[in-house]
Amino acid sequence: MTAEEIKTLTNAMAEQNDLSAFDRLYRYYLPGLVSFANSVVRDRHRSEEVVGDVFVKIWENRKTLTAIRNFSQYIYIATRHQALNYVKSRKNISFEDLGEPAALSFKTPEGSMITAENLQAIARVINELPPRCRLVFRLIKEEGLKYQDVAGLLDLSVKTVENQMTIAMKRIVELLEKSLPEYASYYAQKKMQK
Repeated sequence: MTAEEIKTLTNAMAEQNDLSAFDRLYRYYLPGLVSFANSVVRDRHRSEEVVGDVFVKIWENRKTLTAIRNFSQYIYIATRHQALNYVKSRKNISFEDLGEPAALSFKTPEGSMITAENLQAIARVINELPPRCRLVFRLIKEEGLKYQDVAGLLDLSVKTVENQMTIAMKRIVELLEKSLPEYASYYAQKKMQK
């Protein structure tokens, strides 16, 4: 498949919610991505799940695909990070590895509900960011890419990526200041340190 065909398919997904374009890209990339993920995960079945998760995220964020300059590079980087996250999440940690007494936390239903509400509010703020700002934020915070990698993928300067992250973080902090007044002094101290 040529780079031009890939660009046409990603544009069809982004602009027309074209499932057949998504299916063609999935079938095209699947064998290579599974082999690539398997080099990290070392389990063929889990590698298929990792690649499936990557494609689910791509479909969920399809509106931002038009900003990605090199889809092949992007999808391999996303797969690498998803595979590494999978491996990291599966490591077993014993209490002895934690050193000094490990603090156990007990969650209350109220605490869980507040946390869920805060997470939903943060997700709303992220979804309301301008498209390029949202894409930069997700690539860095959700996919774990470095600023330089994002700059290369989106054909932006590193300074532009930094500026977009500053905008995103400022909006999230503003939301947290409003919704979590108990942390107002913490945010005030942070602002004074700058």
